[in-house]
Amino acid sequence: MVRRRIDPAICLAQHKHDPDRPRHAADGLNLCPGCRTGLSRHVADLPELHADVLAQLPAGSDSAGPAVSGSRETPLPFNPRAGDWLSQTRHDLARITSIVAIERGLIGPPPNAAAQCAWLGPHLDWLAANRDAGAFKDVLGELVGRAYSVIDPGRLPVYVGPCIEILDDGPCAGVLWATVRLDGDPRPSEIYCDVCALALNPAQWNRFGRRYAKTRPRLAG
Repeated sequence: MVRRRIDPAICLAQHKHDPDRPRHAADGLNLCPGCRTGLSRHVADLPELHADVLAQLPAGSDSAGPAVSGSRETPLPFNPRAGDWLSQTRHDLARITSIVAIERGLIGPPPNAAAQCAWLGPHLDWLAANRDAGAFKDVLGELVGRAYSVIDPGRLPVYVGPCIEILDDGPCAGVLWATVRLDGDPRPSEIYCDVCALALNPAQWNRFGRRYAKTRPRLAG
């Protein structure tokens, strides 16, 4: 009896680095291991980001919107970019949790980001195996990226280059970013990957930089 060969599924998410190279999905999923990790990371990060963006809504010197038409001095009493992000996040999380609840016959979570993300936690493998797994991961990743641009536009992450970590299916598909702490900023400086779990504090940068310089040309070849 000749056994039929079953090729592994291909990851359905978008990849910023080398986007035309197919990545094999993890067993039973429609996401590669790196994107499955990224999905988990996005869901874990969104509640805190939601709270930070929400804090941008009150009027103030750093968060007020553009001046009202006909006046050079009176700003809008809210941050439009924060409002847009909150509205989009409310829509996207409601849609994703609704899909999970309906298709799995469950009662969905309350309509707030912290409850929705906590509720999604046990269903991440189901999302990663879904036919729309790529869309779920990409939508949540876009929300995370946009949140940082709302919270601190002057401290946007700086592009470093493609990640060099090796995952189960080969080189990580992610991109490395660096954020640098400014004076008085309580948040730490960090180099991190937007897909895998790589995160480095400044004490680790020098050693990693030497490894990065040696490894990147080899991966490119």
